[in-house]
Amino acid sequence: MLERVCTRIHAGIRKLVDTRAELVGFVRLLRNVRVTPEKIVAAAAKRTAQAVAGRSVLLIEDTTEINYEAKRGRKRGLGQVGNGKDIGLFLHPVVAVDAEDGSVLGLAGARIWRRTKTKSATYQADPIETKESFRWIEVVAQAKAAVPLATRTTVVADREADIFELMARLPPLGVDILIRSNHDRALSGRSRTKKPDGLPRRLLEALAAWPQAGQISLDLPARTGRAAQRIDLAVRFGPVTLHQPRQGADLRDPNSVTLNIVEVKQINPPPPTATDKGKGKGKSKEQPIVWRLLTTHAVTSMAEATHIVELYRRRWTIEQVFRTLKSQAIDLEESLLAEGDALERLAITTMSAAIIVMQLVSARGTAGQSLPATRVFSSAEIDCLHALTARFEGKTDKQKNHHPPESLAWAAWHIARMGGWTGYATERPPGPITFANGLKRFFAIAEGFAIGKNGSSQKDVCRH
Repeated sequence: MLERVCTRIHAGIRKLVDTRAELVGFVRLLRNVRVTPEKIVAAAAKRTAQAVAGRSVLLIEDTTEINYEAKRGRKRGLGQVGNGKDIGLFLHPVVAVDAEDGSVLGLAGARIWRRTKTKSATYQADPIETKESFRWIEVVAQAKAAVPLATRTTVVADREADIFELMARLPPLGVDILIRSNHDRALSGRSRTKKPDGLPRRLLEALAAWPQAGQISLDLPARTGRAAQRIDLAVRFGPVTLHQPRQGADLRDPNSVTLNIVEVKQINPPPPTATDKGKGKGKSKEQPIVWRLLTTHAVTSMAEATHIVELYRRRWTIEQVFRTLKSQAIDLEESLLAEGDALERLAITTMSAAIIVMQLVSARGTAGQSLPATRVFSSAEIDCLHALTARFEGKTDKQKNHHPPESLAWAAWHIARMGGWTGYATERPPGPITFANGLKRFFAIAEGFAIGKNGSSQKDVCRH
């Protein structure tokens, strides 16, 4: 089943099978109580461990919801998702990415669950182990243990991971952190009610008092509500000692943690639009970029501060994984399976296909030239790619595949061409949807290639 998910890039059971016997077998597998999400994740992490050996690795984590409200009448055993009304489940993966070149190395960990309870009246004071937010710590600790051969591991996460317990507990495990700040935290060693020494009591007050260290420019890709653009940002950085929050303080944790923080703030952001002013909002639809990044990495110069910003930007990888997993490629939310347990197993399994797509996205340029195509494709599939080269290369030099033969970049070029990319450098680089479409077409061709060559379809176990 894993091989079918990875070669057909789809979550629909009927699109994964060729016979009724296979359909019955796959459904039974997904309903088997001995096939747990934890075992599926452990198998994927074991494969990832080989890829991360000797590398500095980013463990990028985030949460997405899988919404089945449109099929409510056909589902059972699910919980509520973010809006508190729709049914579905939550998926929280940890994706391993090379810190140097951004290549996607594999799935390092994941947690999947269904929300069936509401928050308790004492939620803020409850131990973090009893909260859903514990996932931000627990899954990274598991992922760290699963990739012991990495030279350095850094967890990268967005604002939801701004949790004091995470900042206190992960560094002692040998995990660096790079978290986008979300809270105006109290600084340690300062009065909560007054500041007779004139020093700031809280994080934002301290940052506002720091001098600007320099400026950097970034290219931001287009996304919902924002056009592609190049922006200039003011940079500030320095050390901060954050005080443990009073509410819910755990005696096992220190009463303060010292980290470095890098703030980048957009210079001359877009002014409010006329439409917005007319509605009395007084705000631009495009909110100014302000990132405050807390990290255990050393930050003593503009070069190091810029490096931290670049590492954080790699977090976009996991957003692309989610985009691939859901409606625009694998269609996980369109699955006709009914049971919540089976849907959990299917969601974890399809993560492997989403990872393959993102491995090709990250390998489409220089990063993929030093990686072997065997990281994703079998030897028989690479033979098929060689046979297809003449068909997809144009007559001009600009339409040739100039990547080293049998490198992952070379293979990615073929898949992108099959997904609809023209091959011209002036065209927008191929993204997840192009690669997903290309893989679907390629694996269908590769199966026919194997039948013609061997008299039977090629059955390679998916390596991801």
